[in-house]
Amino acid sequence: MELTADEERILNGGSGPAEELAMRILVNLGELEGADSLIRIVSAHISGVSYKTGGEGLIKMLERFHDDGGKVSVPSSLNPAGMDLDLWGKMGIDPAFAKKQGRIIKLYGSLGVETTCTCIPYELFSKLHPVGMGDHIAWGESNAVIYANSMLGARTNREGSISCLASAIVGRTPNYGMHLDEKRLPTIEVSVSGEMSALDHDLLGAHIGVNFNSGIPLIKGLKGPELPDLKHMGAAMAAKGGLALYHVEGVTPESRICDPASFENNIDDRVTISSEDLSAVKEELYPTIDGEIDTYVIGCPQLGKGEFQRLYRSIKGKRLLPGKRILAFTSRDLLNSLDVELVKGVEKAGVEIYRDTCMVVSPLDMMGMSRAGTDSGKAAHYLPRMSRISTELMPIEMIIENAAEPR
Repeated sequence: MELTADEERILNGGSGPAEELAMRILVNLGELEGADSLIRIVSAHISGVSYKTGGEGLIKMLERFHDDGGKVSVPSSLNPAGMDLDLWGKMGIDPAFAKKQGRIIKLYGSLGVETTCTCIPYELFSKLHPVGMGDHIAWGESNAVIYANSMLGARTNREGSISCLASAIVGRTPNYGMHLDEKRLPTIEVSVSGEMSALDHDLLGAHIGVNFNSGIPLIKGLKGPELPDLKHMGAAMAAKGGLALYHVEGVTPESRICDPASFENNIDDRVTISSEDLSAVKEELYPTIDGEIDTYVIGCPQLGKGEFQRLYRSIKGKRLLPGKRILAFTSRDLLNSLDVELVKGVEKAGVEIYRDTCMVVSPLDMMGMSRAGTDSGKAAHYLPRMSRISTELMPIEMIIENAAEPR
């Protein structure tokens, strides 16, 4: 891999041990992936924050960068932690876990990372560095990666927590994969017919992720999809299949500006799926679970403005039934940006709102939860695998119907 003179200097320790280590990580990654060079980035979003998933190894890595004087060189934000940083006691988090989680957040802050604790940095550009068409970035949260590539036209691979932090420190990332024009062309055309509900977008994403996980889909036939629907579709696609990019005809930026012939000539497979077909997809990928559900979790990805407004409209004037809980997860910056009456209306109904975290990276299994309902295809994929919590996927309307008294 060809390095500039400045990059060689950093690799040889000319900027200190933290930058040397970061550069060595990126060079090794680049050589492994066949990159020809490093490329400068304008933003980093760092995953690997929760003590549940990172453990002592994460703390030791951060301590090393801290002790070596490491500092990020580009605007850098942080993925969700394993708890609400203020309301962890209300959540039922063990104090020992809370202490370790607090240490991780403090260490990231010492490196100059904005401790946003959010998986939706694309909804917080008023606080963070904006990212736009053609910008090279290094993001490490699956839903944020696919959103940035698809909806913003930015360019990032699905980075790991270590490579993200390394990129943030030296302001570069290896030039391969989603950073290259030829790797961003669609390889499969997915035509959709029929009316699509919000949940159908999750199911469509999951279906594409499972069945076409080595390709890049061009989706045709979606009728006026709203941003929350595309956000959930991409999150399910990334969770089920590891995809980092999709195109929606006439909606996503690259599908609007690229030469149609270049898209069509690169496609080697075409499939059609109807909204009716997605019912079978649900039974196959998200079967109904046994037992009564007392707890419902929403906000994976974390709730944005659009999802909060949907929740408010669905639950306004209702109250949760005795013994039923709805846990809603979001970012504190996003929550602070919402209309106060909207938040009060949701809380008045009995919904518990938690910030800084989500149901996937918090230790819900250690807090006695064994079954859950959710409207998130991503959460329904990860909760059984990461927390051994049986999870049923259902629309938000059904969650409200099951958990709340009628008006």
